[in-house]
Amino acid sequence: MAPLKTLRRVIRATVPRFHRMLLSTSPSPSPSRTSKPPHPGIIDSDQHGDETLFAYTSGRWLWDEAAQLRKRYQPFNIEALKQAAARSVNAEVCVKLTKLPEGSYNKAFLLTMDNDVQVIAKIPNPYIPQKFVTASEVATLEFLRNELGIPVPRVFAWSSKKDQPVGVEYIIMEKAAGNELGKSWPTMDISAKVDIVSQLAKIQAKIAAVDFGCHGSLFYRDDIEGGIDEEERRFMSAYRGPWSSSGAYAIDIARREKEWIARIATPRHPADPLRQSDSQESPDCHLKLLDRYLEVVPHLIPSDPGLNRSVLWHSDLHFGNIFVRGNQVVSIIDWQGCSSLPVFHACRIPKFLKVHEPLLFDLPPATGLTPQEKADNLQRYQLTQLQRLYITKFRETDDDVFSALSFPQALTRQQLIDFSGYTWEDDGLFLFREMMLRTWREWMELTGQPQSTCPVTFSADELASHVAEGKSWEDRRELFGALGVPLDGWVHPEDFEAKVETMRSLVSSVIDATDDKDGVKDALRAWKLSESGPGSLSGNLMDIWRAKSTNPQTFQLLPMALNLEKRSFPDHVNPEKGVREIHSEFQHTQSKDETLCR
Repeated sequence: MAPLKTLRRVIRATVPRFHRMLLSTSPSPSPSRTSKPPHPGIIDSDQHGDETLFAYTSGRWLWDEAAQLRKRYQPFNIEALKQAAARSVNAEVCVKLTKLPEGSYNKAFLLTMDNDVQVIAKIPNPYIPQKFVTASEVATLEFLRNELGIPVPRVFAWSSKKDQPVGVEYIIMEKAAGNELGKSWPTMDISAKVDIVSQLAKIQAKIAAVDFGCHGSLFYRDDIEGGIDEEERRFMSAYRGPWSSSGAYAIDIARREKEWIARIATPRHPADPLRQSDSQESPDCHLKLLDRYLEVVPHLIPSDPGLNRSVLWHSDLHFGNIFVRGNQVVSIIDWQGCSSLPVFHACRIPKFLKVHEPLLFDLPPATGLTPQEKADNLQRYQLTQLQRLYITKFRETDDDVFSALSFPQALTRQQLIDFSGYTWEDDGLFLFREMMLRTWREWMELTGQPQSTCPVTFSADELASHVAEGKSWEDRRELFGALGVPLDGWVHPEDFEAKVETMRSLVSSVIDATDDKDGVKDALRAWKLSESGPGSLSGNLMDIWRAKSTNPQTFQLLPMALNLEKRSFPDHVNPEKGVREIHSEFQHTQSKDETLCR
């Protein structure tokens, strides 16, 4: 049997027993992917070498770590960055550079000058599309601040080119005033929360009042004209905008994905443990489903011109991107990847107002409830009311936005279009097919026409196959959820050693459960599991194999920080329906979808 199939079969057989072992431990809460680490990962450049500033230091990966770190390694001229920052604020010299916790796409530094002014320097990671992302973010920030008076950081200096002293693209901007909303939200009274939500709705309404007339990203004209070589121009001419209609935008997302899959996509090797389902790894399956999408999506575009206006919308409003002073919003950050899109597609509820359980419009009787149940109900009720307040505020300022936010099938239509551009990513085809099925089921609500008018249908065999794949999809998440390990293997640095031991225990269980030792050994080696220790970049499964045969006690399951009773779901997971709500921070400006709007 092929190594991959052997490993998957053994893991499936191992899961029930391994779960029982996990449940026998003493569970305690552990931070999720979206939680704040106990130590925020701030690094003082005076106490660490240059390499620490260039490398990714805000997390570790439990497998294939070397490849992940290479993608995020970005050397630059430190002294030149300090000098550029000092000049930008009329200082003599930068006296201190501190590396801040970094996200997926950028490195961030706090620079302090001799005149006590502090600025933020932002440097994109190497895999971010060159030039256009930086240029568009600057144009967006300056439009919002200078033209509309929106509270966003002031840009002091920037470069979207590498042929300058710093050696990489960078933005030097104002340090956001106030504090992150997430630090004060838990202790705010309801009146302060109402003030914050009302202000955010007012700010977004002011931005959405501008109709750009076409869909795409904002640039200064000088950053586009004359700055694109012939090869870039040829590639940008296809599927990159600006789009004059919503339909053209929704169609080109899928056409771009089709061309990328046909020209570039490479299925994972059969021995790769991270290989997805057979359909996910089949370019033909992707192309066929995308063709069906292209038949469907023209019918989903609203006829109301107001819903097709082109507006800017912050797609990632979470606690960390909103800064407040008291109950006043004083800054909104992270506009990278923001594009001007159709109202029906752009307008979304802020992440911190999303309710991942059924909305609670009325408090149930408290009789018979535990104190924790009462507190949970009160929190869900409060969040429901704040979400309703946010939506209702637009009724006073913008009927089109109000209609888009209050449309019951809005998320189905939005996610269908979003997912059409990322079918090859991870388990994207399954998620895209789920949204196609949901569109088919909700055809009457989406279009006002009977389901019989839908141009595509799904056979009983297709439905059964999708259900089976969904079961496998949920099983995989259940296993990794029980382990407390995200599917990409990323963990906070302080959790790394414990999670390595967790993975060792899983390996031990897999080995015990199989007769095909060689097949499983090959598959586990291909997984490139990390080992303990600060310098480890990839695992040596031969050592695990030898240790297993000589010292079985090494693999006894240690007490692990697992909370199986109350599993937390990140913002992009819908635990009820099992389909992620993907709102990528960078969904409209990835290397396969840089958009232009002049």
